[in-house]
Amino acid sequence: MQIGILLSVTAGEVFKYIGYVIVALLALMIMIVIHELGHYTAGKLLGFKIDEFAIGFGPAIFKRKNKKTGEMFSIRPFPIGGFCSFHGEDADGALLDEQGNQIKDENGNVVKDPDAFNNQKAWKRLIVLFAGAFMNFLSAIVIITIYFSAYGQILPSIVDVYDSPSYESVFQSGDAILNINGKQVNIVSDEDIVNAFSKVGDSAKFKVLRDGKRISFTAHKFYYSPFEEGDLITHINGTELSVAIPYSQLKNEELANTDEAITLTIANTDSEGNPVSTTTNVRRVANPDDPEGYYSYGFGLTRSIARVKLPFFLALGRSFGFSFFIVFKILASLGALITGKIGLEAAGGTITTIGVMAKVSALGFDSFLYVVAIISANLAVMNLLPFPALDGSRMLFTLIEIIFRKPVPRKIEGIIHTVGLILLIVLAVFLDIFHLVKA
Repeated sequence: MQIGILLSVTAGEVFKYIGYVIVALLALMIMIVIHELGHYTAGKLLGFKIDEFAIGFGPAIFKRKNKKTGEMFSIRPFPIGGFCSFHGEDADGALLDEQGNQIKDENGNVVKDPDAFNNQKAWKRLIVLFAGAFMNFLSAIVIITIYFSAYGQILPSIVDVYDSPSYESVFQSGDAILNINGKQVNIVSDEDIVNAFSKVGDSAKFKVLRDGKRISFTAHKFYYSPFEEGDLITHINGTELSVAIPYSQLKNEELANTDEAITLTIANTDSEGNPVSTTTNVRRVANPDDPEGYYSYGFGLTRSIARVKLPFFLALGRSFGFSFFIVFKILASLGALITGKIGLEAAGGTITTIGVMAKVSALGFDSFLYVVAIISANLAVMNLLPFPALDGSRMLFTLIEIIFRKPVPRKIEGIIHTVGLILLIVLAVFLDIFHLVKA
């Protein structure tokens, strides 16, 4: 009986994970189809001839041809993307007969095909090539807007506010910090919140969301006591104390017997009796009323990270800044990967990406939506890199053509793109194998 229950539970988990993998596959395919739809839309608007628009890869299982335009729409069995095939995209632009041979005029010159992709004006080709990444970026903005409105943006949120006899804090508990000194606050990793406050001086302009309304004000740093009744000091400068002590006994501790700033870890309980721990910097400050007291210098607040729902138009406006923030993070990570500052475990191929998306799907639709937005922005960035076979490389060749008024020989360009595609496939497979072996 127990074995049967175990097998049924295991089978259920397997089928559930398979379901998550299918969802991840479909999501990845949709993002790639959106990319190709960008090429298609721009091409149609600029008068390019399109031979086929396909969803999926492999042999076609469904085909339908538009009799007016000659365009073929197909659905293929492998849901790992799609493609938009422009007429004469990989050819040298020559007009071909039914046997595929070049047609020549009476003087022996090769006749150009006016509908061939490479015979279109260079600026038009640049727009078409850029449109795929643009659509991915646009879809990321749409998804992020929905996410911020429905689930919230991760922001620094004010938990406690401290005052002093000489200064009353302008913050209130529950404030979510939107901007600091005019710069939008975006948080993806722990270091982002540190960076947001790292360059703030003795005063700063803040914009916060308070009770659904945006409020702006200037805050000043001041000395204040960060301690509350019942606080216990557990660490001084990162060193754990053998016995936690009340903050009033700090003066008796050798580690705290200095006029320099020290770092304290303070333990207490919240209103529901749950243990809480905060870290703050303090120093001894000359005070006639408390000559041996320890004070923090700052804006008089304790912050945490919270997911804050945003009004729709605020979410829409902040989605642009957040999307560009993601782009810069991706480029920074790519630079760190190239220079060796981060390892190969930070990168992954198609299988690794699908695996990550499947795992995130199990955490809930909100987490899945968030990762889809980031991967969509990732696709936009990666496709614009000037690596052979990617749109960025094709745009680079087109720019060379504009600058020198002569294209790189199409055969040479084709060989470069083919080699680049092979290298990309090899790299993706290698990264996937690397992750599987390391796991």
